Amino acid sequence: MTVTTPRLVICFLFAALVLGSCSNVTFTEPMPLNRRDLPKFPPKWRGGWTDSDDMVITIGDTYFEGNDLDKIMLSENVLLRRFHGHLVLNQPEENGEWSILLGRRWKDELKLWTFDGSEDSKVAAWAAVLNDSSITEFVSDEQLEVKSYVLDPENNAAFRKLITEGGLTESYTLQRVNP
Repeated sequence: MTVTTPRLVICFLFAALVLGSCSNVTFTEPMPLNRRDLPKFPPKWRGGWTDSDDMVITIGDTYFEGNDLDKIMLSENVLLRRFHGHLVLNQPEENGEWSILLGRRWKDELKLWTFDGSEDSKVAAWAAVLNDSSITEFVSDEQLEVKSYVLDPENNAAFRKLITEGGLTESYTLQRVNP
């Protein structure tokens, strides 16, 4: 019997979202719509963050990396934007859609959220916010019957509702590493 540690699961999830692996929820455009891209991470976000086990993520001026992650640089393909108290990291997928990761820092704690289509309650929340033409559902892996979703909020008000009305899944909470 194989035991999967929470650290391994979180590293895999974080790597999958950030490194451009096919997320099961993508957006047609970078979110939030029509916002400027930040050239750097805010100073209070920079430094080391840990899950209290072995995982450490380092955020620099224009990059982040971890002991299980390659260095990811902000660029025209990795966009960072502010929205509703969050930083939103956007990265294009191979299909031209965008995967996103939301983060919110409060003092020495960093919380990460994603959109996860494996929870029916989350999909129901998206359906309540977006009309049927703004959600595309398809089977991305027929053998495993994995459903994937493409979300297309018409404006930032709809994107805000996705965030505030139960559409997000908390991925992880990290604590600042004291220098």
